[in-house]
Order: sequence, then structure tokens, then C-alpha cells
Amino acid sequence: MSVTPAEADIRAFYAAALAGLRYIEEQRPTDRRFGPNADARWAAFHGDLETSDRIDLMIRDADAHWVGAFGARTVFGFGDVSEDDPFGAKWTPLGGVDAEDLWRGELERPVPASIAVALGNAAKAWGISVAPMAAPAVGAADKLVVAGPGAIVALAEAFAGGADLDWADQVVAVATPAAHRQLAAMVAGMLGATRACAIVAASEVAALDLKGRGLVVSEDAQAEDAAAAHGAVG
Repeated sequence: MSVTPAEADIRAFYAAALAGLRYIEEQRPTDRRFGPNADARWAAFHGDLETSDRIDLMIRDADAHWVGAFGARTVFGFGDVSEDDPFGAKWTPLGGVDAEDLWRGELERPVPASIAVALGNAAKAWGISVAPMAAPAVGAADKLVVAGPGAIVALAEAFAGGADLDWADQVVAVATPAAHRQLAAMVAGMLGATRACAIVAASEVAALDLKGRGLVVSEDAQAEDAAAAHGAVG
């Protein structure tokens, strides 16, 4: 999974990342990402840097804090990119006009009121809708396999409302499309997890031992992902 992403996918990645970071900033303010104080710091610091650089710096900072949660290497499956580099040497960043457009667009939206709304905004950035699904009951001892945007969002809601739950420790996401991978990865940062959950493509599931895990699959899962997830836990 090391094919260079299409320009539209790169733009979608950035827009979704901004949606996730905006939610995190609202839940756990730092004054470094959004808001008047962040803008003032950027104005004093940026020099010749542009909005595209500001967004890249935000993603780098977030991916260093929540390793694997925000990097393009996770979303696009860059197997040859080291863990401490969210993008890799071949990455093509946003152009200036696109960056300004995405930044303004995110700021014009209401701050997400919940993790589900934030993930829904990220999904819209990719041009996909999230299938409605009730949040399942999850306990601290549960080990789960999740597939599909609807299932990822429902499970994220359950973890956000639960106690003593650890997304990184308890969840394996079967997600082949980049959009689905980004949703699963960002949940870790949104929940304040120390690392991301395991995210594998359908073709990689056979290498894991997932027997006996609980299964959360939504109708919007890619057919291959749903089949692999069902086969893995059976």
C-alpha cells in the first residue's frame, strides 16, 4: 500500500485531519491549534511560512503525541515510512490555495459537539456518509474487531462514554480504504489514547490471531473488509 495518493485523496486527508484536531482542541484546549491565541502565536512566528505549513506542523505535532493517529503513513499504509515521520519524503503537501480554503472551511463550521459529529465531518471530507448504528455495550475486558465507518463511529461513541476503556489495546480495525483507515486512526487521538489501534487491510487480516474477539461491522464496510473481519473472529 505505497501507491502515491491522488490529489483529491490528499485534500480529503487534510480536511479530515482538521476536523479531528478541531474536536480535540475543544475537548482538551491547548491554545496552539485553533482560536485567537493560536492565531496570535502563528502571526508572531510564521515568517515566510504559509497556512499549508501551519496545517502540516499541527499534524506533525498531533502524530508525535498520539503516534499513528494522524499521520498520512497510517492512512495510506506507507510501509516504508518510519514511525516518527507522519508523511514520508515522497509526500506532496497541500498547495497554498487549497490550504487556505480548507482552513477557512473548518473555521466556518460549528465546533463538533460530539465525537460522532467530528468523525461525521471527517467522513464528509472523503465524500462518504456514515451508516447509522447504535453504540454497542463495551467492557474493559472486551477485545474487538471493527469494520466500516458506521461501526467505527458507533464504537468510538461507546468508548467516549465508557470507563476504563482503551481503544488502542482493545480494538483492531479492518480497513482497506484510506477514508476508513483515517477514521479508525483518529479515534485514538480523540479519546486521548497513547497510541493508535491496529489497522489492517483485508489482505493483512490472515496474519493476525483474532479468534474469539467481538465483532462490530456496519453496512457501509467494504465487502472485502466485512468478509475478512467475519472470517477472522469465527
